[in-house]
Amino acid sequence: MSRGLLSTGFGILLLGFSSAIVAQDSVGIEEVVVTAQRREQNLQDVPISVSAFSADAVEANMFQDVTDYVVRTPNASWTSVGSRSRRELSIRGASNLLNVNRTMRPSTVAFYLDDFSIVGSSGNPPVMDVERIEVLRGPQATYFGRNALAGGVNMTSKKPHNELAGSVMADYSRFDTIDVEGIVNLPIVKDVLAMRGNIKYSESDGNIKNINPIGGGNDSKYEYARAIIRFTPTEDLTVDITGTLVSEVAGMREGVPTGVFSNFGNFLYQRDSIRFADANNDGIREPLHDGVGFYPENRNRVNFDHPQYVGTNYRMITGRVDYELGNLLFTSISGYIDSDFYLNGDVDGSSIDAWNEFRNIERDSFSQEIRIQNTDDGRFQWNIGGLYAEDNGNFRSQTFTGVDNGFGAPKGIAVSDGNDFEGTETWAVFGQFDADFTERLSVSLGGRYSEETLDADVNYLAATFRQIATVKQKFTNFSPRFAANYGITDNINLYGTISKGFKSAGINTDAAIISLETGSEELTRFFEPETMWNYEIGVKADLFDNRLRVNAAAFYMKWTDMQADFLQFVVIDGALAGFDIVSNAESAISKGVEVSLTALPVDNFMVNLDVGYLSSKFDEAVIFIEGENRVLDGVRTPLAPEWTMSADAEYMFNISPIYDGFARLEWTYRDGTKTNVAGLIHDSFPYYSPSYDFFNLRAGIRHKNFTITGYAENLFDSNYYPNAYIKAWASGMSVEPSFRTYGIRVKYTYGE
Repeated sequence: MSRGLLSTGFGILLLGFSSAIVAQDSVGIEEVVVTAQRREQNLQDVPISVSAFSADAVEANMFQDVTDYVVRTPNASWTSVGSRSRRELSIRGASNLLNVNRTMRPSTVAFYLDDFSIVGSSGNPPVMDVERIEVLRGPQATYFGRNALAGGVNMTSKKPHNELAGSVMADYSRFDTIDVEGIVNLPIVKDVLAMRGNIKYSESDGNIKNINPIGGGNDSKYEYARAIIRFTPTEDLTVDITGTLVSEVAGMREGVPTGVFSNFGNFLYQRDSIRFADANNDGIREPLHDGVGFYPENRNRVNFDHPQYVGTNYRMITGRVDYELGNLLFTSISGYIDSDFYLNGDVDGSSIDAWNEFRNIERDSFSQEIRIQNTDDGRFQWNIGGLYAEDNGNFRSQTFTGVDNGFGAPKGIAVSDGNDFEGTETWAVFGQFDADFTERLSVSLGGRYSEETLDADVNYLAATFRQIATVKQKFTNFSPRFAANYGITDNINLYGTISKGFKSAGINTDAAIISLETGSEELTRFFEPETMWNYEIGVKADLFDNRLRVNAAAFYMKWTDMQADFLQFVVIDGALAGFDIVSNAESAISKGVEVSLTALPVDNFMVNLDVGYLSSKFDEAVIFIEGENRVLDGVRTPLAPEWTMSADAEYMFNISPIYDGFARLEWTYRDGTKTNVAGLIHDSFPYYSPSYDFFNLRAGIRHKNFTITGYAENLFDSNYYPNAYIKAWASGMSVEPSFRTYGIRVKYTYGE
């Protein structure tokens, strides 16, 4: 990490400190309300490490994507495989070591929208009309259940109220990008029935162009709609019905070629002496240059001969009922979501007609949750509940040969053909009890018991081998949680937490590994759940008349039975076959420190700083990578940068009696990290993403009813890539290049 970067972040902080100390007559930093424990609480009273973003913060930062708020969270990172709907999150070094292309492969971070789990269908819902976003670090099994092993994201949307209100926003930026959003709040029957509707539309030409005559690139179109109806027939009963429609499509998986063959690329093209020359005379075929060059010289061009389409459509409906009876609150949350993910077209990523794919993943989820909690202000607080959920997925995948497939096969042959169904049925009971033993000391005890039944129907063709199988298995888990909170003063709290989380078990639907030597078959098997124990201490303090907020935590986490998959490639009867298998590694240890500070030096100047330090390494682990079992003891886990930092400062000033001006500077830094499992045995480009930082600048004017903002993101055009993935077989692995963008946004608000 450079001294310049440290000076930038901590210089902003010191300015905030010095000004905060001398500030007078403060109104202070506003209280942040979170629902991490399924009741509204002050962030400073919750014994959990939480990065919380209010509606004002979401708008000020112009969040559009899950990556925007993850990079503002200490010890959090992300990766993707080229599309908006396929983000994978990492928190405190715990990430998904699995192939996200599969149907029901479990995630490592839970994602809830209005208390309903959506991670099975989307890990990146649209950021529109949001009340707050909470990123919880550390296992969150009690309230978030399975797959909250590393943490959880809890997004809450704004609800209807009994006043006519709404807003209109229009944004135009580089690459002919248009983003418009409309919100309306309608009182239908005063104090009884109200509706809130959102519509959002975005389209862009994208920053990557296909130089092939077929044209295209990573152009995109995103369409979103949501409607919420609130029915309040009495003061004690509230019913919310929410419907959401989403359509996302892009012209390609985002990325440019690196010229570095993956292990699969080497396996696939080492036999092709016509298309791929041994330029270095070392027995290794070189990837296809294709007239576009490789990253970093090429940051915005590809050359593929067949159209690509990647996207997601999903539909969701949820119903929530809150009924207060005396000092009790009964809550029912019902939800259903179904989604279609598709990925079609050129998969070799080059101008040669080698390989094309068709991939479609259809998923649907239903859940019913019921909770009962007390609402009085006594010494004891409790919340108990139960959940039933069904998750189903159908994975349809075909890979077809082109003319130049290198195996001499005719064009249009399906070398792989999968049609797999996977389902999960879940029952769970959970609860938490909080007791104030003294005026200063409170203790929490909670936990969740889960029972999952997994089943799969496998119908898979690889080369000339076909497997048909039906399998079923049941798994159980109990994840406890203990926390204590001690108030040193009214404004300083110390806390300690011990908690356990788990990630669901699963089924290997690629049903066999073929041994060329023996011809033996190992039938479909299960992989075990992952577990995580978290030990954490922290402090939350509001100082200098609420002019300075300091939240800090130190943690130690033991991660066991990590699920990691591998691809086994073989040739059967002269045809290529690949099998994707998951196994459990032994253990990893993650430890570190997180610090978040907010300073209000004067009433019109706000500063935020977030710093994370992380040491996350495999303790004992053997993972099958590129044809061999690799001993990884002491190796840093993927997506676990040692340092993550972000800072922002916003200054507001008067232009006239009715107009205010503002200027806002944002800075983000991430240390270098390996971005995938294969990178664990490679130290070179592109498996390792070097450290990078970037600045965003926003400035504009505000009026009572409207705001005009001009902005530049990645202000100095920093050249970096956050991750690498296997997409373009013929031209090497792909990286998603950084780029600078700038634009203007106008928003008109009424009645809010």
